[in-house]
Amino acid sequence: TAATATASTSPDSTGTLLVLGAGTMGAGIAQVAAVGGWTARVLDLDAQRAEAALAAARGRIDRLAEKGRLQPEDAAAARDRLVLADGPTAAAGCDLLIEAIVEDLDVKVAAVSELLPHLPSTAIIATNTSSLSVTDLGERLGVPTRTVGMHFFNPAPLLKLVEVVPGTATDPEVTARTRRIAEVWGKVVAIAGDAPGFIVNHVARPYYLEAFRVLADGV
Repeated sequence: TAATATASTSPDSTGTLLVLGAGTMGAGIAQVAAVGGWTARVLDLDAQRAEAALAAARGRIDRLAEKGRLQPEDAAAARDRLVLADGPTAAAGCDLLIEAIVEDLDVKVAAVSELLPHLPSTAIIATNTSSLSVTDLGERLGVPTRTVGMHFFNPAPLLKLVEVVPGTATDPEVTARTRRIAEVWGKVVAIAGDAPGFIVNHVARPYYLEAFRVLADGV
């Protein structure tokens, strides 16, 4: 397949990911990375939730094998690449951090800041935000050149699109690497501007507003 060919030739075909947040999106992203050949460490304030998320992801991988969409040995390897992280030090040695927590910039800054001292200086810092400013996040973290948006859609294992969103100071090579990684994981990438809602949600907003207007008008 095209994804297999990309993975076999890309310098980013393997690596170590730290996912911050074990909610629906975080667990789905970890599954995508593990199936794509990466080790995926999952970190959450609630260790029990993280364990449950990993168990659910492993179950979904098993079902892929049962349906013939993964070879049994590939499914077993992907399950083994899903790892429970036990604290901020799990960021050590990671090539990529994807933050997938609550949509609150202050909370994101505080949580990611705890991981920065442990991350390699070359690690990409990605946010799965659907609408917050990637530029603002990078500036507040003090690492604007290696901060980028990596917006997956729910459910991440099924939906192909990933919006890669460079901030105004993001290093072009960081953007390029983020794109390559998403493609290795079998995703289709759209490079989006750092505007509210990026592409998909920016387009969708008028539809939501129109629905509210119709309701307010009593239709």
